[in-house]
Amino acid sequence: MPKSLPALLLLFSLPLLLSAQAIYSGRIQDVANGHPVAGVNIALLNSSVEQTSNLFGDFVLKNTAHDSLIHPRNSYRFYNNTMLWEGEFPIELEIYAIDGRLVRHESNLGNAGSYLFPKLPFGIYLLRVSTEEDIQTFKAFSNGDRTSIADRGATWHRSSVVPQPDTLLLSKEGYYSRLIPLAGKDTLLRINLLKKENDDLHYFNELIDPIAFDLISNRPSRTNDGEVSSVKIIYNQEDGLMYYMNTKRYTLHYLFAKAQLGFDQGNSVFNQTQYRRNDDRYLFPANLNYYKDQDKYVLYFVAANEISCEEIQLLFDKILSTSYLEGRLFLFANRPEFNTCDVPQITPEELYEGQNYQALNLAENYGYLNKVPLEDLEDTYLGRHDIILLNGIPNDVSVVAGIITTEFQTPLSHINVLSHNRNTPNMALRDGWGNQQLDALLGRLVYLKVSADSFEIRPATLPEATAFWAQNEPQDSIILDKNTTLQGLVDLQTADYSFVDVVGGKASNFAEILNTTVSGVPIPTPESSFAIPFYYYDKHLKDAGLDVFLEEMLVNEQFINNPAYRRARLKDFQERIKDEPLDAELIGLVEDRIHNFADFPSFRFRSSTNAEDLENFSGAGLYSSYSAKANDPDKTIEKAIKKVWASLWNWRAFEERSYYKISHTSCAMGILVHRSFPDEDANGVVITKNLYNTNPGFIINVQYKEYSIVFPEPGILNDQIMLFTWSIVPGQQFTPEYLTFSNIPELNGQTVLTDDELMELGAYCLALKKHFYQNVPHDCNCTEQDFGLDIEFKVDSQVSQRKIYIKQARLYN
Repeated sequence: MPKSLPALLLLFSLPLLLSAQAIYSGRIQDVANGHPVAGVNIALLNSSVEQTSNLFGDFVLKNTAHDSLIHPRNSYRFYNNTMLWEGEFPIELEIYAIDGRLVRHESNLGNAGSYLFPKLPFGIYLLRVSTEEDIQTFKAFSNGDRTSIADRGATWHRSSVVPQPDTLLLSKEGYYSRLIPLAGKDTLLRINLLKKENDDLHYFNELIDPIAFDLISNRPSRTNDGEVSSVKIIYNQEDGLMYYMNTKRYTLHYLFAKAQLGFDQGNSVFNQTQYRRNDDRYLFPANLNYYKDQDKYVLYFVAANEISCEEIQLLFDKILSTSYLEGRLFLFANRPEFNTCDVPQITPEELYEGQNYQALNLAENYGYLNKVPLEDLEDTYLGRHDIILLNGIPNDVSVVAGIITTEFQTPLSHINVLSHNRNTPNMALRDGWGNQQLDALLGRLVYLKVSADSFEIRPATLPEATAFWAQNEPQDSIILDKNTTLQGLVDLQTADYSFVDVVGGKASNFAEILNTTVSGVPIPTPESSFAIPFYYYDKHLKDAGLDVFLEEMLVNEQFINNPAYRRARLKDFQERIKDEPLDAELIGLVEDRIHNFADFPSFRFRSSTNAEDLENFSGAGLYSSYSAKANDPDKTIEKAIKKVWASLWNWRAFEERSYYKISHTSCAMGILVHRSFPDEDANGVVITKNLYNTNPGFIINVQYKEYSIVFPEPGILNDQIMLFTWSIVPGQQFTPEYLTFSNIPELNGQTVLTDDELMELGAYCLALKKHFYQNVPHDCNCTEQDFGLDIEFKVDSQVSQRKIYIKQARLYN
C-alpha cells in the first residue's frame, strides 16, 4: 500500500548514490520543419549501447563503458526529464500528485535502465522508488512539458573517472544518417536529421551537412564562376535564427521574407529597410557560395547591402554556430571597405586560382581537337573546324570551332569577344594540358559544349557535325557598301552612322559619340579628331596598280587552297602597300589638321574599315592602329597611314572575313585620327548589358595605366565591376559591385577608378546606350535594357586632371 503523504516527505533526506557515467539525452527533430522524429536508432559507437527515440523524438542514452560503480545497492540519477538507475534489485515507480493522488504506476522496471517521464500537468509531484530492500522518495516539478527534480539536498557521489570522447550514430529509414562527436560528459542535445526526400522544403535553421547544402542550393546569381553553387541566407535578429533558404524555390530574399517571415510591406520597402542602415532593419540577407574545386564556402553580399564589419562578424558567428563550416567559411570583399573587416577573407586571386574551370562563351560546336603549344601558334595553320587546346592565352586566334586555354581569361578579352561574335565555345581548364579526357580525344572529331558550371566533350560523327555546321555557320555571301568618291578629311562633328561606307565603322560610330550628350553636355572624346575616307586608300592602290594585283591574287587557285601560300602572298601584298609612296596632298592635309603636332606631340591613326564595328561583325582585334609622333623618323604620318591600310590584309582578318563570306574586294580601309594617350592613368572596356544575370547593369573592366584589358598577362587581374543601373540610395543612379580587384602593385590595394568616376562613366555609357538604341539602325529585337554596346575608354591627365574619355563604341550582340 502507498505510504501517506507526510510519511513520503520524511524520506527526502535519504542519500542518493550514483555511478559516474556519461548521460546523453535530448530530442531529435526534422531539420526542415522542426517536427519530432520518432523511431530513430541512437547507437554509441564502439559499444553495444543503443536506444530508439520515442514518439516525441526524445531519448536518453547512458554510456556504461564509462561506469565506475561506488555502491553495490541501487543508485538513482535524474537528468533531463529522465530517471536512470542501476543496482542489485528491480525497481517499482509510483508518481503522486501533491494531494496524494497516484497518477502513474510502473512495476518491474528491472535493476538497471532509464525511464523518461511522461508529460505531467503543471505542478509539484512526489516520486516513490521502491525495491525489496528499500524505498526512496523524491520531490519533482513539472512545467507541463518536462519533469525535473525539485530537491537535490541528498548526497551525490561522483566518479573520478576521466571522461572519454564518444560518438553517437543516428539512423532511421528515409533519413540521412548522422554522426555526433561528444566529449564523454553529460550532454543535453537537440539533434536535427535530414530527410532524404523533401518535397515541400522551404528552409533549414541549421545547415547540418553538405547533403543539406546540396538540397537547397542553386546556381549563383553571378554566372561567371564555374562549378559554384549558392544558398541564399537570412539572419533574423528578432527571433535570433539563421534561415538557410531553399534557393531553388526562392530566387529573391524578399520572396522568402514574405512567405516565411511575415514581411508584408512589399519589395520596395524590403529593399529600403532590410538592405540599408536604419532603425527598421532586423533582417540581414546574404549569399553562401560553395566553390567545389577549393572546398570553400564564401559569404557574399550584394552590392546594395549596406552592412558594417560588426554586422558581418555577427552573421559570420551565426553561420558557424549553425553549420558544419568551421574553418571553411570566408568573406569575399566585393566592396573595398570590406577589406578592413576582421573575419577570414578570400581574395580574388585565391578565389580564381583555386578554380579549375571557367566558362567564357556559352556555346556548342563540333571540331577536330588539336593541342597547340602557345609558342607554336603563329606557325600552326588552324581551320574553322578545329577546336584548339592552348597552354596559355594568345593575343589573337584565327577562326576556329572552339577554344580551350589553360589560363583563365577576362570576359572582355579579344579572343572571348571573337568567340562571342562567332558563337563558338570558349573555356579555360587549368589542368587541360595534362587532362586525360582531352588527351584521349586529340586528333578526333568531337562535340564541345560549354555551360555555366561544366562542359561536355565527346567523340562525334561526321554526319552530325556536318549537319550542325550547315545550320550554324554563315552561308550567304556579303558584299559591303563602299564609297570611294569623297575627298578631303572628314569632320566627324558633321558625320553620323551613315558614313560607314565612307570612313568605316569605327569612325562613323565615333561621330555618333560626338552627337551624344549628358544633361546637354557633350560626352568627352579624344581631342583633335577627324577621319581619312576610303578615297585615299583606294587611290593608293590604283596609283600603284595594286588593285589589279589584288584581284589576280584572290582568284589564284593556289592562294585559295594552300593556307601557307595564302599567308605568304598576303604578307607580300602588305609590304607592297607600305613600299609605295603616299600622296603628298594627303600628308599635307593631315599636317594642317593637326597643326604639325603643335597641339599634341603624338597622334593615333586607328583602323576603320567597312568590315569592322558592325552589328554582326565586330572585327575586334583584326586590324592594326599606329601612332605618328613629332620629330620621330620611325613614326611619321606617312608610315602610320600606310601601315594601317596594310593591316586590312592581316592574315587573321582575311580568314575571319572569309569565314563570314564577306567579299574581300568590297572592303576598304578608312582611318580615325585623334591625339594619342602616351601615359594614360587607366584604360577600360564596358559592355552596356549584364553578361552574368538579368539584373540591369553594365560590365566594366578597367586597368591601371597601359596594362592591357584585352591582352592581359598571365596572373594579372583587373578591376571587374558590375555597375547596376539602379540604386536603393536616393539620388544615386548606379550601384557598383566588384567581381575582381586589380593586383597591379603600383595601386597599393586601391581601386583603379574612384566611386565618383564610376558614376560619371556610368552616366556616359547610359547616354550612349540610349542614343545608339534610338538613333542608330540595328537588328536587336530587344528592349533598351537588353541592348548592348561595346565601349572603350581612357582616363588621362594630359589635358586636365584625371579626365574620362570615351574613345570607341560599337554594337554588341
